[in-house]
Formats: sequence, C-alpha cells, structure tokens
Amino acid sequence: MMNKFRNFVFVSIAFLYVSLCFGQNEFRVGIEVRNKYTQRPVMTIISVLPVGGETELVGSTVGDAYVVRVKPSVTYQVLVASQDYKTYRQVHSFDPNTVAANGIAPFVVQLDPLNPPKNFTPTTANGQEHSILLFDKAQRIAVSDANITLRNADTKEMLPLRKNTSAGGAWMADLKGANRYMVEIKAPGYEPYSGTVTVKEGQPTEIGLVRALVVKRSVKYKAVDALTGKTVAARFKLTDEIKESYTGTTQGEGVFEPTVIVQKQPYTLTVSAEGYHTSLSKITIAEPTQDLSTQTIKLYKTDVKLTIKVIDAQTNKPLEANIKVINQTDKKTLLATKAASGAFEANPQLQYSIEVQAKDFSPYQQSLEKALANANANNELIVSLKKLQGDSYLTLSAIDAATKQPVAATFRVSYSTIENPTELKSSLSAAAKYKISEPDVYKIETIAAGYLPLKGEIDAEEMSVGQAFGYEAKLTKEPAKTSTVVPTEKPITQASKTTSPIATSEPPKAAPIEKRMFTFKIIDAQNRRNVPKVRVKITNLADNSAVTPKIWPSNVQSELILGQMYGIEVSADNYEAFSMKLDAGAWAKRGEFLTNISMIPLKKSAAKGKAPVVNEKVFDNLKAGQSLTIEDNVYFDQSSYILRPEAHSQLNRLVLAMKRNPKLKIEITGHTDNVGDPRLNLILSENRAKVISNYLIYSGIEEVRIIHKGAGQTRPLAPNDNEDNMRRNRRVEFVVKDV
Repeated sequence: MMNKFRNFVFVSIAFLYVSLCFGQNEFRVGIEVRNKYTQRPVMTIISVLPVGGETELVGSTVGDAYVVRVKPSVTYQVLVASQDYKTYRQVHSFDPNTVAANGIAPFVVQLDPLNPPKNFTPTTANGQEHSILLFDKAQRIAVSDANITLRNADTKEMLPLRKNTSAGGAWMADLKGANRYMVEIKAPGYEPYSGTVTVKEGQPTEIGLVRALVVKRSVKYKAVDALTGKTVAARFKLTDEIKESYTGTTQGEGVFEPTVIVQKQPYTLTVSAEGYHTSLSKITIAEPTQDLSTQTIKLYKTDVKLTIKVIDAQTNKPLEANIKVINQTDKKTLLATKAASGAFEANPQLQYSIEVQAKDFSPYQQSLEKALANANANNELIVSLKKLQGDSYLTLSAIDAATKQPVAATFRVSYSTIENPTELKSSLSAAAKYKISEPDVYKIETIAAGYLPLKGEIDAEEMSVGQAFGYEAKLTKEPAKTSTVVPTEKPITQASKTTSPIATSEPPKAAPIEKRMFTFKIIDAQNRRNVPKVRVKITNLADNSAVTPKIWPSNVQSELILGQMYGIEVSADNYEAFSMKLDAGAWAKRGEFLTNISMIPLKKSAAKGKAPVVNEKVFDNLKAGQSLTIEDNVYFDQSSYILRPEAHSQLNRLVLAMKRNPKLKIEITGHTDNVGDPRLNLILSENRAKVISNYLIYSGIEEVRIIHKGAGQTRPLAPNDNEDNMRRNRRVEFVVKDV
C-alpha cells in the first residue's frame, strides 16, 4: 500500500513538473493583418498550425489581433485569407523575446490587394528587404540549416544575406523587384539546388528542396467507359500542392504509368477524354508495395443514348410491349411507348429503372445500371420476355389468434406497380382467392370487425408459372378499454411464401402510438408572404399510404404518427416544387411542430430595400441597469463596419446623455446572424462595436467609460430560420452601468 502511494506521488510530481515546463515554454502571439498600401486593419480568416501537424491552433480576438499560444522551438504554417486580397501562406518561428508589456508578441501580416491602388507608394516595415524561404518540398516543413549563395544574374555580383531569426527557413536580402538572381543552395540531407529566380515585390521567394534520398514508385492508371467497361483514350495529369506534375496520354489499351515521389500530401489525378466528363480524384501514393496492379478510372459520358429492343424469348422475334423508363431521382417518366423498341438519352450518373410489359408475357423490371451490363457495343439493350403458361394464385384466410377459429375478413392486396389496392373478402368457410399477375412483393392488409388491423406481405418476385401461394392472418381482438392513444398498425414480419402448407404471419402485440399535429407555413422565399393555392401531398413512407392534410389560407396542418417517416411534397403555380422527408418522432423531441417551408419563385423579382428606421430619442433617458437593443442596419450596411450617416444623430444624443450623467458607463456588444464563416462574423461584430466606441470617444466621452466587444453569432435572440428572426439577431446591444 505504501509503495503504491509513493508511486502515485512520484507520478503526480513528474506530471506537474512537465506541465509547468511546457506551460512556461508557451507564449502568446497576436497576429494583426493590415492592407499593404494603407496599413488599415483587414477582416480575415487566420489559420495557424504546426508544420507537419494536422490540428489548427485555437485562438481568440483581442483588439485588432488574432491571439494564439505558440512555442519558441516549433515552426508554424500561417495562412491568412480575405476577400479581395491575395492569400498569405508562410512558415514562421516566433521569438518569445518580442513579447510586449501586455503579454502578447506582436506579429504583423501585410496583405496585397488583388486590385492595388494606382500611384500609391506602399508602406513597408522592412524597406527593400526581401525574404527567401526554404522548405522541404515533400513534407512542406522549413529548412533552417543551409548555405546560400546569391548573385545578380546580370552583373554576377555576389549579394549579402542575413538569417531571419524570427522565421525558420527564412533569409533576408536587399533585392529589387523584377530583377533576376542566381541562387545556389546546399543543405544537409537535400539535393543541391541551383537556379534563377525573379523577385516579385511584396511576395517572398519560396524555394523547395528535394531530399537526397527521394523514395519513388511506379503507379498505373487507365480510363474506361463507366457503362461498357471498355478502355478509353484519355489525357492524364497527376499534380500536388507542391507543384509536382506528371502528364501523359493513352491510346487504345494503353496505360498511364508515371514514376512519382512518395509523400504524405495527396496528389490530384485529372483524367479527361473527348465526349466524357472530366474526372478529378484525390490519391495518396504510399510506400512501394508488391501491388503494381492498374487502377481503373471510370469516365461518364455527358449523355448516353440507349435503345431498348423487346423480343419473344422463344422465337427471338420483335415483340410489341409497353416500355417505360423512370428517373428514380424525381420519379419523372423519361420514356413511355408501346412498341417493339424505344430509344432515350440519360445521364449515366443518375438512377433509372426500366419496365417492360406485354400481355401474356412475364414482365421485366430492372435498374439501368444492372441492365447495361447486358447492353451490346451499340448501346442496345435486348429484353427477352417469356410467355406465361398457367395462372398463379394467392389464397387468403384469417383466424382468431387465441381460439384458432376462422374469422371472416377483408383483404386489401397491393404491389409496386399499382396505385389502388384490390379488395377481397373471405367467409368463415371459404378463403379469398387473388390472381397474381406478375412477380413482385405483395402487401396485404387484413381487416375484420372487432379485431386489430394487420399488415403483412408475400414475396412473389421469383414466381414460377402456375405457382400457388397461401397467406393466413392471425388476428388479435381489440382491447376492451379505449384511450386517446390509438393502437398501432405495425407491419409484421414478412410472411413466408409456400405452396403447401399455408404460410402464416403472427400478429405483433398492440403497441400504443401517439399522434401529434404538425403545422407547415408555406411562404415565398423572397417576400416571406403566404403562397396562395398550394398543393400538398403527404405520404407515410412505411406503407406508402397517403395522409390527407388540412390546407388553410395561412398554413397546412396534418396529424402524424410519432415514430413514422413521412414524405412531404409541396407545389404551387409559378414556384419551384419542394420535397422533404420528416421523421415525426425526431421532430417532436425537438419541439418542431411548426415549420416554415420557403418556396422559390420561378421568376425572381428584385427585392426592394427598406431604409432603416432611426429613433433619435432612444438614448434620452439613460439609467443604470438599462439594456437597449438596436437593429444593426440602423448603424451599418450589410457585411460592413462603416458607420451610416443616419446613425450620427442618434449617437450624438447618446453622447449628450452620458455627459449629463458622468457616473454612467456603457458596454457595447455587436451580434450577427449565422450566415457565413463564424470567425468572420465574430470579427465583424467586434469591429462594429469598436467603431461605435470610437465615435463616442472622439465626441468627448472618456475611454474608461466605454467597453466594446463582439459576440458574433454565438448569442442569438431567435432561431436563424427565417429573415425576420435573422434580422433580430443582427443587432447592437447597449448595457448601461455605474462607473
């Protein structure tokens, strides 16, 4: 026991020591992003992660800086992206000796606009100094140990360099833009580099070094037609982010077989061929193995013309039949004809089903993908139909599950290709008899007075001519007591098919189910008004039964069974059709009994903007503890933090109120909706609050009396499910406090 305690204490002390060491090594870096020409702050997305790692550092915004915790011994990859600016992507090491009094080491990134201003001299921190960055070409990590010789390509004059201690793998030199320079590099473990580079102002020169022992392997690819499987003459290009590139063209049965560098970064394989969609795929090339098999790339044509020919299986002569091709995505019929053949064009990447029926012949039903396996070189699909001989029947009967006595019942029989079920009745002495017209799965609903309804099915997909099937339903009597909870019609296990003896289906125990009313508001996606004359179709996907909704002028209501999945289809004149699936149980758990369905007009009309309403007197009677919320469009335009002129009069009254009450201070918080990148929303909200704060300070309010911050999209007042709610979430909050 004492030994265990000692071990525990030793491990705890060691863990504490390691934690303290690591904690002391870490320090904070504040990354500020500025316009290269104006030096003004820029709203950006900033990503910092260790070179060779996959986990991005978590940071927070402090003032104009994005602050992350780093270690001095680690090289980091910094990526800064912003709309209308060139993306910044460099590797850096950070120096803890540069930490300022606020505990943060400043680090400034200057972004180059895509459209720089004319006749404007940029402000730069380092004058004419230019950065040369060395990195491992395969692993994208900085190379710090290297000897570099730099000469002017025209004068052959050798130029001095100095190592940049704040960035791993970086050297600085006094270079001029657009000039050419000869560079020679020797680094341990890497192949010598010799080349000529051209300096671009505002952009560091990156040079990738190749390891001396580069592992390579051979890979093989060929392109085939996705439908026929035949080889296609194609153009291949294998590239990566480090600009390694391998290209080739194949003919006939040719194979693209480059020898490539093995690396962690994935390659992008681009395969194109005339008349086909271009294929793009990510491929990781691992260490060499014994598996040198050829990898197949399937190419799809833009559209495929197929011909269906129907013949008699016995005589091989053309046979007139009903030919139908259905797009399974939208259930639209692509081809419907009564003939011995039919042609259609289809996108091979979508799913289609083919149905062929002829009187006195076995019907044909197959997916396009499976059917094409039997197509010939001319894209002709031959469908052979066998003539039926004899009739197949289904015998239907019902018994009491407890007494085993016969029960007179009604049977509703349906299958996939008919819309309305066939209804038959059995008596106490005679079973009902149903003629099976085609191979399919037959669904059977049994109803009898005083008994719970029962659902089952018979699988006749592999039906033989003249075969007989039997189905016996065992019915359970209805419970004596009734309640608001209705008994379920839960489908039973599929009844087995047999010719003798008769197959039976055991009824499930009655399980209570709950129904709840769901309401759907059908609104115009542009003006948020009710859509007139909507047509709504609700289908229970468990048994494909229709649910009749109540359609009111302002909404649609339907009582749905919890635990069931429903398909909802909405249509209206001059609007795009809408469809969705609804899990009634899951929606009920979330309390989603009211849902907005936005319909998109076929002809979009230009939305008329509304001028913001400014209540100038909103700040006239400020009191401690008061909280005021104002829609952000009063102060700012969409996605902007430039103060609108309309807001000046209102903020001027706020200034007067604070001057009359010198003991009050104010906290300003900016908020956004959830549209767009969360980090950009946070930056936007912070900048908006800061702009308002600056306006108050410049108007004579002491800075210590003002607190500004941004919450982005993290504190919504309402769900971001419609424009009205999103407008409520786009706001500026003022909280009044005592100094």
